[in-house]
Amino acid sequence: MAAEPSAGEREGPDPREKHPTYIEPVAAPLTRSGGRGRGMAGGDARSPLSPLSPRALWFTAVMILLGGTLAFVVISLPDRVTAPTAKAPANAPAGSAPAEDAGPATDDIVPPFRAEQIALAREQAREKLRDFVDLQLTLENDFNIAAWGADELARIKDRANTADTMFIDERFDDAIDEYAAALADLQALAAKGETLFEEAVAAGLEAVAARDVEAATQAFDRALAMRPEDSRATAGARRAAELPAVIGALREAERAILREDYDAASRYVAEARRLDPQTNGLSELSARIASARTTARRDAQLSSAFAALAAGRHEAALNAFDKVLGEHPAHPTALAGRQQTVQAQTLAAIDDLRSKAIAETQAEDWEAALASYDAVLAIDPTLSFARDGKARVRERVMLIRAMAAVLADPGRLSSDQEFAAAKETLRLAAEQADAGAAFARRLGEFRDLVARSAEPVPLVLVSDNATEVTIHKVGELGAFDRHELALRPGRYVIVGSQVGCRDVRKEIVLSQGMAPVDIRCAERI
Repeated sequence: MAAEPSAGEREGPDPREKHPTYIEPVAAPLTRSGGRGRGMAGGDARSPLSPLSPRALWFTAVMILLGGTLAFVVISLPDRVTAPTAKAPANAPAGSAPAEDAGPATDDIVPPFRAEQIALAREQAREKLRDFVDLQLTLENDFNIAAWGADELARIKDRANTADTMFIDERFDDAIDEYAAALADLQALAAKGETLFEEAVAAGLEAVAARDVEAATQAFDRALAMRPEDSRATAGARRAAELPAVIGALREAERAILREDYDAASRYVAEARRLDPQTNGLSELSARIASARTTARRDAQLSSAFAALAAGRHEAALNAFDKVLGEHPAHPTALAGRQQTVQAQTLAAIDDLRSKAIAETQAEDWEAALASYDAVLAIDPTLSFARDGKARVRERVMLIRAMAAVLADPGRLSSDQEFAAAKETLRLAAEQADAGAAFARRLGEFRDLVARSAEPVPLVLVSDNATEVTIHKVGELGAFDRHELALRPGRYVIVGSQVGCRDVRKEIVLSQGMAPVDIRCAERI
């Protein structure tokens, strides 16, 4: 029994009445085996604290205030402070309090500031531990780490177990450092796993793009071994499985292109797209097929156009070339072919008109021949045969027209001017060589007419000796009963006038053996 305290001692709290605080380290489970560290209950059990007397509570409150003040002033304390461990007497039962008469036991009291440090260290250790366990579970569940990193994981677990031991021994700072190192190693292992997985997926995709079936299969098998449920790895493995069929379809498409069976090539490309829509080069291959199809259709149109050109079917050739140019306005072969067709068509038209003009000349259809030469010159005014032919035919046509006009109206030759023109026409017509039978006949008729017109014939006029008689273009004859004169055959106008009578006018065509002409004024005014 302890000595009875004095009255003065009862006035305040007795430090001897404070019981020491016991801190039990916590050992957290670091593996999934189900074991627990000593002194832990559910990972967070603490040793119960012995009941404190009012005096001890007062002392503790003072120390907490002092510790809070020191926390603002002191930046850090030594990192390694060994906390004193309070122990019960050797013969005391487990969990019993020390004897009251043991006297003040200040060495068994944990300073409040140190207690806070210990609590903080415990919390930090628990946080590191939680991060470690979470990451460990992720690696085991999501990355199937047993397939690729079991040895490294075991080594890291050993390091974490070492941290457990430090924690139990209340080496909290060392435990925190070791937990942090183990967590860093585990994070590095996770990063390595992520890298290995991404490299496997990338290698698989690269092999699929290169159409290497074996490499693609191996790469995606590695990826699936790490992440069996990953969507990218699953899809990649499916693409690798379809790759032989895709390669076969693309090979058949190439063969179809070589034999210009573009419909079949398109079907094979569609089959490859159905098997694996992400197959590299499908769009380019489809574009090649479309281009080849367009080229084949264009070449067929060009062949048809040149065949029509060679056969002289110029309109058909032009239509074919125009179809090509409608799709390819700058296509050089089509442009050249169309130009050749236009030239050939022009030459053909010229040849046709030339042949037509010759035929018309031979048929003595001079007017038609002149029109044909005019049509040729409208196409190309530099063609000498057309210019010469037109000049020759035009002169002949003009002569024919002149002769025809005189033959149709011989009376006009009574005019000296007309007669002189007729003689010139006769001279020019006589110079025409190979003018044809029709021209010769007309020329003969015209020559006879001109010859007859050159010989004067007698004209007998009778009157009343009171009428003044005048013949236009001949002169005034005066009044007479009968008057005879010789004039060239032709048309004449005879006018008679008399004072008090209305003038009389007669137009005659003088010819050989013509009866006398009576000219007198009989109507009085």
